[in-house]
Amino acid sequence: MVPMRLHIGMDDTDSARGMCTTFLAYVVADGLLARGDAFLDYPRLVRLNPNIPWKTRGNGAVSMTIETDDPDGAERFVTGMVRKHAETDHGANPGVVFLEGDSITPEMRQFSGEALRGVIPIGDARRLAREAGARVMHLGTGRGVVGALAAIGYGFVDSTAELITYRTDSMLGNPRRVSPETFRMMQEETYPDTFSSYDASTGKVLAAPRGPDPVFYGLRGEDPLTLCRASEMIPRTERLRGHLIFRTNQGTGDHLRHPIDVNAFEAHASGLLRGVVCDIPAVAVGGHASFRVAADGRTITCWAYRPTGLSGVVAGLIPGDRVLVGGGVRRASPVHPRTLNVELVRVLSLAPLVSHDNPRCSSCNKSMKSQGRGQGFACVRCGAVSGRRTTRMLPRSIRAGEYIPRVSAHRHLTRPLQRAGRTNRMRFDGTIPWFSVYVE
Repeated sequence: MVPMRLHIGMDDTDSARGMCTTFLAYVVADGLLARGDAFLDYPRLVRLNPNIPWKTRGNGAVSMTIETDDPDGAERFVTGMVRKHAETDHGANPGVVFLEGDSITPEMRQFSGEALRGVIPIGDARRLAREAGARVMHLGTGRGVVGALAAIGYGFVDSTAELITYRTDSMLGNPRRVSPETFRMMQEETYPDTFSSYDASTGKVLAAPRGPDPVFYGLRGEDPLTLCRASEMIPRTERLRGHLIFRTNQGTGDHLRHPIDVNAFEAHASGLLRGVVCDIPAVAVGGHASFRVAADGRTITCWAYRPTGLSGVVAGLIPGDRVLVGGGVRRASPVHPRTLNVELVRVLSLAPLVSHDNPRCSSCNKSMKSQGRGQGFACVRCGAVSGRRTTRMLPRSIRAGEYIPRVSAHRHLTRPLQRAGRTNRMRFDGTIPWFSVYVE
């Protein structure tokens, strides 16, 4: 039989109670390799719109592309693993998509981009899968079909990698024993080729989750070989099941590459807003800051929250500053209209900050007092007069440039400053241990 290329997409298999779609990918990869199927690329972990309210954690969908002599058998195996492991009893609504051959269409590419920036109806995903000749399996509402199809069709312009290690069943639910010092040393040793593993400002390990899911830690970086080296620097404080390396869009900022339509301003949309600051930002109780931006004839209120560290940045804006603001549209509440939650601020240009001061008496060196509107100023000591205020330029508290949240507030898609101008065209290298079993 002629080997067949088969694309497999999966999403929405986990819940707040446990599981992880990347772990399902690990289990599936293990079984497909045991069957003799060949992987044509690293498994793909595609982070979709981070502002979807019903997402679990990072809104990640997975896909893989294999070459197989038995596509029907591969499909039966994958659907069996989904039925076995998906958290359907706790709200998961899995979707699995199978697509044969080189049949990823431009419409699928476009669909993936829309899933990164907006809200996609399940019916649209099913229709597109049917038109592309894909086979679909789902449980519950089948909401996972959206992510599964998007993960298959996603067109990587920039790729990063993540090496994820998995716990054994006996350790699920137990606290993870991780050493912040170990992750600090690893990150310093591998910088700038790894990112978002450790927050030096707080001493917090970012690579290890705290929930009941089977992930022990996930290291993010520019290429698989660097991640293998980085992982060797992390001692195993418990018996681990193994690891899997993914091609990802993490750290690319891909969800903030397109403008938000301010006339529609749809809830949960992600993107960019270009405009001019309208007024002095307001700092609310708790340290959150808001400001208004005039863009395309509309005025949009933007909020920067204190935990991101961006509230202090936007508090330094003044009317006339030209900015590019990235973030997600927060839905309206009974007391507030839709607003933009800020994830990125790029100050394009700064307006001059001018101070208008009363003139000083040249004889007494005292500030003169106003004599009333349009009547000039006079020195209260010697009576000298002056007709106008003096002006002077004041320094600004911020500069033109890009500002992003502090590391501990990064989303999976947040592009770290160290990745500025960097684009990866990562090639699949089967000699790198991208899949590994530590214990049987």
